[in-house]
Formats: sequence, structure tokens, C-alpha cells
Amino acid sequence: MSINFANPLGALALLVVAGGLVLYGQPDVEQKWSFMAAKYQPRLDQREVYIDPGELLGLMQDDYIKLVIVDVRSEADWNMFHLKDAERIPVEDLPGQRERFADLPVNAVVVLVSNDEAQATRGWQHLMAIARPNAYILEGGLNHWLNVYGYPDDELHGHELDLSQSDGTLRHPFRLALGSRHPAASPDPHDFPERRHEAKVKLLRKVAKKGGCG
Repeated sequence: MSINFANPLGALALLVVAGGLVLYGQPDVEQKWSFMAAKYQPRLDQREVYIDPGELLGLMQDDYIKLVIVDVRSEADWNMFHLKDAERIPVEDLPGQRERFADLPVNAVVVLVSNDEAQATRGWQHLMAIARPNAYILEGGLNHWLNVYGYPDDELHGHELDLSQSDGTLRHPFRLALGSRHPAASPDPHDFPERRHEAKVKLLRKVAKKGGCG
């Protein structure tokens, strides 16, 4: 850092800032969120970024967007069940992914998922603090997803949950750890009634994927 000593006050200010960084270090992700909370917390409070399972299923079927599903849960829950093409990034590892999420293309949509909403909400705060991508949260988490898209002829039948109970656990019963091999990991929209829901995802731009016919 070059200091212009012709301006003593300016030089002193720079030295104070530099000294503060040496003493206290760069702000961590929690501190960064505290600086930004006044702007972004209302989006959580007004539930602008919590999307219905039906909207996420539509995104999974949309060839014009780059969907990034980030599962922030434990490895054990991930192994039991996760959505097709999701990737597991624990909340504590998200701050190290700044460059990746800051450099997403204009047609990218990030959706964070956890068993209920708590971990995914914390993950959303971390992402907004480090990169501010076009990010959303699965409403009700995977417990809600399985309420909606658990196939009636499998082990989930008859186990619809009261979503007012949020304890952070995967509360649907599974006899086997199937990961994304379970049919609810990539449900066929034609197998379920169309869901009426408020569309909340706002795209910066749609871009057709390369390949295919034509």
C-alpha cells in the first residue's frame, strides 16, 4: 500500500484502516451479513425467496435456465434422500465458494434446500453475504417436498407431515438409503396434480442450452 505523506490526515486514516485489518482481520461471513441484513432480511421476512415445491419442479424441467440446487444438510441425510442433480455443500463450506457463485451465468438460479427451512435460510444469508447470486429457498424444505411428491405406492404414503413442526430433521421414513434413486428425487410432473402457487423466481435472462435438434 502506497501512502501519500503529503496529506497527513489521509495517511493517518489509511494507517488506521490497515492497522484494523491486521488486528481484527477481514470480516467473516456473519459480520458481512450483519452489514447487509437491513437490505436483504426483508426478503426473508416477507417470504419473497421461499419457493413452492411446484415452482422448483418447474425449474428442474426448464431447459432455458441453469439450475443449481444446493443441499446444505448432513452427509447422512444426503445419503438417505436428495434431489436429482443437487450438490451437497454444508453451510459452513459456502463462504469458500464465493468465486463459483459470483461467476454464475445470467440464466442461473440457485435453490438452497434442507430438511425444513432453517439451514437453507442460513445458507441463503451466507450466499448473499459473499456473492449475491439469484438465490432462493425451498419452502418447507425436503419434508414439504416429500409431502407433495412422495409417490403413493412407496414407503412415504400416509406420512404427510405437519410443517409447523420444524426440528431440522428428515422426518419422512425411509427403509433404505437411496439418495437420488428414490422416485421423488425427480418426480414426473404428469404423475401429480398441477400445483397452484405464486411464482417468485425472477430470471435475469433465459438462455437455451446447447445441443439437441435443430
